[in-house]
Amino acid sequence: MADRRFGVAVVGCGGISNCHTYALTQIPEVRLVATVDVDESRARDFQQRFGSQLASSDVDAVLRRDDVDAVVITTANDMHAPLALQALRAGKHVLVQKPMALSLAEADQMIAAAERADKKLMVSFFEFFHPAFKRARELVDGGAIGDVFFYKAIMAWHVPSMLAWRFDPKVSGGGVIMDGHVHHVAYLLHLLGNPPVESVYAEYGTLNSNAQVEDTAVTLLRTPRVLAEIDGSNRLLEPNAQNGGSFKESIEIFGSKGTIRLQPTERPSLTVYIADADAGAALNAGWIAPRLEPVPPTHRPYSNHFNPDENPWVAEHQHFVDPCRNDLPLVSDGHFGRKVQEILMTAYEAGREGRRMRLGEPVGAAR
Repeated sequence: MADRRFGVAVVGCGGISNCHTYALTQIPEVRLVATVDVDESRARDFQQRFGSQLASSDVDAVLRRDDVDAVVITTANDMHAPLALQALRAGKHVLVQKPMALSLAEADQMIAAAERADKKLMVSFFEFFHPAFKRARELVDGGAIGDVFFYKAIMAWHVPSMLAWRFDPKVSGGGVIMDGHVHHVAYLLHLLGNPPVESVYAEYGTLNSNAQVEDTAVTLLRTPRVLAEIDGSNRLLEPNAQNGGSFKESIEIFGSKGTIRLQPTERPSLTVYIADADAGAALNAGWIAPRLEPVPPTHRPYSNHFNPDENPWVAEHQHFVDPCRNDLPLVSDGHFGRKVQEILMTAYEAGREGRRMRLGEPVGAAR
């Protein structure tokens, strides 16, 4: 009898693809049909480690297969849009790594292709599924810290080699804004219920390397009620307890009644201060670490820089699979991904022009 579980092909067998591919193997209704890479030896390595039915360097042949229902795209940035368009035109659902594209024109083409094919297009923002980030949103939605008015985030790491594709603007589309700020722009929108963005400004530069893209940046966003500062650098030298390398991530959410602090590489990863007389007296006016629901042990490998028991990857892929199979809405569909992309492109343009800009103003390429 034919196996008609939901068939998925993973295209791109690099570093982050380990997280995506392992997560797919933990979803019972998914069958990993193919691992695909331009370097077929890497595809075969993934096949051996994750148990795909086949390994290939031929994307066209894989997309012609009737048992492939969806494609997960985990390549370098410049191939996100071309591969997504190819997969959607072949009638496949698509989950694509952030950023969804290198330009707004590409993003628009992807959205149009998904609508024509009547297929799902999801952009990967794994923080949405991290237990601490999910709990923080629940606390905000429930009014625990009152009205949010300020959001401050940083994501920083160290890439030792200037030969990495992330430093080639033709491949990456940009530096730390495109690679790091994208996460916290997306989470800000998700946290606040996707509010309108009134203005964007950024300062950025190549300050600690000879890279062709910015290695350090600060982006400022304003919504009707919240001011957000998003910082980052890919030249950070600071140890990370989870992966042994240099990585730092934190978010502070300030409200009229208290503060939420997210530090997903630390323990506890979520702390909350609420200026409430009863709670404050009981805890000596200190921070509270709310209980988080741990992920099952089988979901913990390939947690990347997160605490393994808070690994978000399986939950993210389950969220992709369920809407594909049952025609449900996605938390980060193509339109959401495009809005994030527009904010990033506007940040680059605002930095070049030295002024605050509104979404919808003409923007050029990131670099």
